[in-house]
Amino acid sequence: MTLARSSSLSELARLGFEELSETIPKLDELVGLVGDVGHAALAPISSSPSPDRALTALIELSRLHKKEIVKLLSNPQQALRLCAVLGASDGLTEFILRHPESLETFRVTPKLDNPSHLPTSSRDELRISYYQALLRIADFDLSSQTPLDIVPQVTRALSNLADATIQAGIGVAKTELLSEGRVTEDALADLKFSVIAMGKTGARELNYLSDVDVIYVASGEFDNYLDTATKLAAKLAKVLDEPSKEPGIWQLDPNLRPEGKQGALVRSLDGHRGYYEKWAEPWEFQALLKARFVAGDDSLGASYIQTIKPLIWSQPTRSAIVESARHLRKRVLDTIPADEREVEIKLGRGGLRDVEFTAQLLQLVHGVTDESLRVMDTFSALDSLADAGLLSRTDRDAFRRNYAFLRAVEHRVQLSKLRRTHLFPKDPSQQRRIARSLGLSQTELIERYSSVRSETASLHDSVFYRPLLQATASLSPDEVVLSPDQIQQRLTAIGFRDARGATQHIEALTQGVSRRAVIQRTLLPVLIRWMADGTDPDRALLSFRRLSEELGESHWFLRMLRDSSGAAERLMNVLSNSAFIARVLESIPDSSQWFGDEDNLNPQSLEQISEELDTLIERNGADAH
Repeated sequence: MTLARSSSLSELARLGFEELSETIPKLDELVGLVGDVGHAALAPISSSPSPDRALTALIELSRLHKKEIVKLLSNPQQALRLCAVLGASDGLTEFILRHPESLETFRVTPKLDNPSHLPTSSRDELRISYYQALLRIADFDLSSQTPLDIVPQVTRALSNLADATIQAGIGVAKTELLSEGRVTEDALADLKFSVIAMGKTGARELNYLSDVDVIYVASGEFDNYLDTATKLAAKLAKVLDEPSKEPGIWQLDPNLRPEGKQGALVRSLDGHRGYYEKWAEPWEFQALLKARFVAGDDSLGASYIQTIKPLIWSQPTRSAIVESARHLRKRVLDTIPADEREVEIKLGRGGLRDVEFTAQLLQLVHGVTDESLRVMDTFSALDSLADAGLLSRTDRDAFRRNYAFLRAVEHRVQLSKLRRTHLFPKDPSQQRRIARSLGLSQTELIERYSSVRSETASLHDSVFYRPLLQATASLSPDEVVLSPDQIQQRLTAIGFRDARGATQHIEALTQGVSRRAVIQRTLLPVLIRWMADGTDPDRALLSFRRLSEELGESHWFLRMLRDSSGAAERLMNVLSNSAFIARVLESIPDSSQWFGDEDNLNPQSLEQISEELDTLIERNGADAH
């Protein structure tokens, strides 16, 4: 009995095949090509993201490289991994067909290596080595039983591969320029040239196929060193992406450089510093959060990072950070075509950018005084923000979980054709392919994608539009840092009568390493300013301390002050302007929950008050009169 005859059409459909009328003859053909080992192939084929594509690819490979395919199909684990790649990625399948020696990848244990050296002999040799390394990463990724858990490892591996590729590309570019007679050996020997990665590459969270954002910096003794560096940068881009015998890798995008497309492609370090000190917009400092030296001259690259990145935290326009980030996010949303808004994994509402922008805005606002927040990748940023009390652990976990899911989906979409795309597929077949690669059904994938985006959008709004963010960004540096030697003078200057007593209250509120103390160290600079806007800031601070001591361990109190829209400002306003209400709140601390809900703060009508009194009288009888 042949393999095909042992499988009914309904059974093949259950296994995931879609082209049922073609499947039976194809299965028979595979057995005819590879012999008895083909009978066992049904299991790994049907476990792949797309059994139809895996089967078709296996037949093509068996026609050309029967011996190698028989060996792989004879080993169940190797067969499973091979079929996973063939079923998930048409692009990598084409690469394997062009370079069958890459089948050796499946003969060794899958792992993420760190390619420190790639060939610099020619652009095609570089590209072949790149795709071989990419195949190893995809093999590791697709063979994992926990694809969401390994997203950070995969993105770091892709970023390391990009680093090595750019470094090797510089060598190829120099060789080509010399052979074309466009530069001299002396000019290249004089030149120091460094590539600074931005965006996902800089943060070591690159995806499978995306533009790689870069900035170029150069130095040299010759008068024309910038001209030589510009030729090198332009040639580097062609080495990596210009049409050739082997397909391009990805585009180098230098548009985050000073002045964007209108600016010089390469600048000196002084030129970069001068621009950021005088002309840079707030969003450009946000972009610098991800800046990292990746290739070229080590000393120049290190000097760039040491010189430019500290400017993020000393920019004169800090108060514009929040509004700029919010405006930029809105502008991005407005540019998405209407028919793509629900399927834009990266830029759409509730997508990857909402997680990234939320983390980056909190970093920019609070990283001025907290160096632990000055990390580059999104996962680390979310963790550091939670450790600093700026995100609740629940919100951090939700952001991390959703970000990992969206990145994994994005990876599978890009692997399919090895094309730059961020759109969730509308085609049911493609949806099934992605779902199966993540261990989900098509229905589960669609439902989870929808719920993840909805939850992410809600979390983004609750954090991204906190009133505390704008208030904190508008503080001067000496207001943010409550240094002991200056705090009493500052408190006196803004209206506190008993600065020494106020200092003691602040110390009591912020001492220690408890989560309450951590959060209050972040909140107090803004809360004190709001207290000082009222008539009695001393009384407000005392009342706040008493409330905090009563409610500080309650899960809702500090979360309300940090996260609720306007709650903290409303409470400080009341504490500073009404001694009577302050005393009432001290007596009934739980009543401060009202400040987190604007509806509860609206005055009741006479009719509502009368109804409540009548109800109270009825419930308690005549004794209530």
